Amino acid sequence: MLPIRAAARRTALAAFSLGLAFVAGPALAQPKPTVVVMGEDADEDSVPRGNRIFQRVIAELSETMNLRGYNVYDETAVAMGFTQPNRVRRRDAELIEVARAVSSPPLDVVAVFQIYASATKSAYSDIVRPEVRIPGRLLNVRTGQSLGSFEVAGVQLPPLPQGCDRECLLERVGAEAKVITGDVAAALTAKLDGVVAPRRGADPGAASVPGAVAAPVAGGPTGEACGGLPTAYVVRLNGFSAQEVQAAEEYMAAFRCYEHHRPVRSGASAAEYWYETRSDSARLGRNLRLMLEHMSAPGQVQFSGNTFVLSRVATR
Repeated sequence: MLPIRAAARRTALAAFSLGLAFVAGPALAQPKPTVVVMGEDADEDSVPRGNRIFQRVIAELSETMNLRGYNVYDETAVAMGFTQPNRVRRRDAELIEVARAVSSPPLDVVAVFQIYASATKSAYSDIVRPEVRIPGRLLNVRTGQSLGSFEVAGVQLPPLPQGCDRECLLERVGAEAKVITGDVAAALTAKLDGVVAPRRGADPGAASVPGAVAAPVAGGPTGEACGGLPTAYVVRLNGFSAQEVQAAEEYMAAFRCYEHHRPVRSGASAAEYWYETRSDSARLGRNLRLMLEHMSAPGQVQFSGNTFVLSRVATR
């Protein structure tokens, strides 16, 4: 009896994978992640938010990433409803919390930068040279994963003219900082391009299920291209039997663009998984609802932040 049930489950999984291919096929192309550029100025030696040098740097970073095809949003515009605009000397913990609190639109990546600017007089003459250092890094908003970092420093900058006052200093340093920021922005977008680049090959989900048939590929016969930001979700199953939890785990491993999953907690009637995928939340939610339908398990799917909660609806 058990081999028959196992064969039936493999057949159902194969059919499910085929069904997902046709349902999700037209939406195969993943949109590029949404990005917000934020400056960390907690260090008293860094250029504070609101300074004209800061504004030129953030504008250059945003414009470069925007021209590379990323959806870049202004922090003040998307967060002014629940944060105090123009706060200065903010640590990275505050920046990440603000990015996670924004729900419209949901943000995927935060680009954090710092600016260190100074002017040094030569020990042998009255020549004064500006010095600018701009480190930048990329973080996955939901998981906190570091996606890359880059820093431009040690560049020999032209000396300041004689009698350069504060206005002159801000304009000269701001112009040099904008040029350096272009290099930082190009490096960060190249790193982000590499993270979201499509992976071609056999369907990973179908290969991970014994006996499952590989799903048809909408992108061509040579393999499926799974692009998009690798994202981790928490998937919780409440009220399901041990057999249903086992079946759900096999179904989730068969989803398109699946990467990896890891059990976090398991009990008699509840289970929790750390689920990594290149699918967006809309496709994953649709697949989870289809999974419950194929399992003939009445239930509800709720989503908030990066957590999916599947609750079994008990019936007589």
